[in-house]
Amino acid sequence: MLVYSLEMICIVAFALSGVLVESNRGKDIVSIMMLGWITALGGGTLRDLILSADIIFWIREPNYFWTALVSAVIGFFTITHIRKNRLNKLIIMFDTIGVSLFSVLVTQQLYSDGYAAYVAVSMGMVTAIFGGVLRDILAHRQTLFNNTELYATPIILGCCLHILLVNLAVDSTFSALTCMILIVTVRWYIVVKKVHFPAFLLLK
Repeated sequence: MLVYSLEMICIVAFALSGVLVESNRGKDIVSIMMLGWITALGGGTLRDLILSADIIFWIREPNYFWTALVSAVIGFFTITHIRKNRLNKLIIMFDTIGVSLFSVLVTQQLYSDGYAAYVAVSMGMVTAIFGGVLRDILAHRQTLFNNTELYATPIILGCCLHILLVNLAVDSTFSALTCMILIVTVRWYIVVKKVHFPAFLLLK
């Protein structure tokens, strides 16, 4: 129940982060609803499509769908209040927590279901970040593929560490929590310090 509640809070944060994009100013409510919904659910949808899931997760569990859609609508009508009271920082925090939560939980679930480690980690990353990628594309913003910020790196490291700890017989719940904290901590450090890839890791 706790995990489900956290997932819903993070879905709200994802949807609101889609609404908060500065380039959305002047867009109509339907466009904002779609953008918030895609930001919140796009990564999980792509994951289920890649894995050929019998039912897309938000069709199987409609609460995800409606939480994302209603959050986007609320964001549309409260955006001025959110910006004025700097609640966007709180949303960014929950967005970061959501990225860590979904990436590790998906990795844990798929690995325990018998998928190879590389598949579990890849799908964890896709679930966590591709909603944001789609948001940036639709909002005409620079995506993580067009800048040198270490956005996906802590997610990959955290998910790989979880696989390693599980194989070392560390309790899966403890491992998952540890890796989530690692991702959140490293991600915040990257944002605050504006850390980018070093020059030798950039294509010349």
